[in-house]
Amino acid sequence: MHVPARRPFLLLSLGGALCASGMPASWARERVAARAESPLVGVDPVLVDSGLTKRWQAAMKQDMGWMARWSTLDSGEILTQLEQGLIDAGLFLSHPRADELDKQGLIYNRQAVAVTDVLLLGPQDDLAGISHEADPGRALAQVLAAAGAGAARWAPPLQGSALAALADQLTRGLASKGLPISAKPTTTQAPAYRLMTRAQWLKAGARGEKLKVWLSDKPGLSLQAQIACSFRARHAGAKLLVSWLQWPLAQSAVKASRPAWRPIKE
Repeated sequence: MHVPARRPFLLLSLGGALCASGMPASWARERVAARAESPLVGVDPVLVDSGLTKRWQAAMKQDMGWMARWSTLDSGEILTQLEQGLIDAGLFLSHPRADELDKQGLIYNRQAVAVTDVLLLGPQDDLAGISHEADPGRALAQVLAAAGAGAARWAPPLQGSALAALADQLTRGLASKGLPISAKPTTTQAPAYRLMTRAQWLKAGARGEKLKVWLSDKPGLSLQAQIACSFRARHAGAKLLVSWLQWPLAQSAVKASRPAWRPIKE
């Protein structure tokens, strides 16, 4: 993959640093030529659908004179393409596989840039008996038990997704096993319990179902938006993007996306 000359990158870094230090963005733009080749960045649909990437693009063009090229992919696919060097950087939801790639040195410059709460949604009636349960792991385990007994329904997150990994972490592996073969047939027609990010919930709503938020704003019940560069791609613009997403202008876009997203550092 083509690696741009060092001098343009240094000029971009200088321009971004000047903006971050309080210098007017227009002053920096007069001295920083826009990149002809911006980085190709995989981005999770949740970030796109919630409007956060659109805010970032507008701020990026104003601040640096160029915009990243977004490629909408599920977080799992983003991590695969980062590993293979098919994209320059990836904006994905926090996932154990990212930890593995980080340890192997296949991704680098990994940073958390925003966070979205995760909600446990379900029917209006307390079919799983979790109304007084404050611990997310125990609440999810109770939902799975109720589904196994045929008293409630459970809609598991997409296999391999960040939500599936979170459910498995909270239940210490119970969620990934699925319902046992001996599970009783579910007779209720009430909506299924499910996990959903707040960003998804605000965008999609109930989709015609009457869902209730049973659990939210609990420790461990959230996902981060993280960015990382591909070791195999080594794109200078991708490295700059990681830094820029932590600067005040980019974080202002996160604050403007409340309550779907909030900054890592309040």
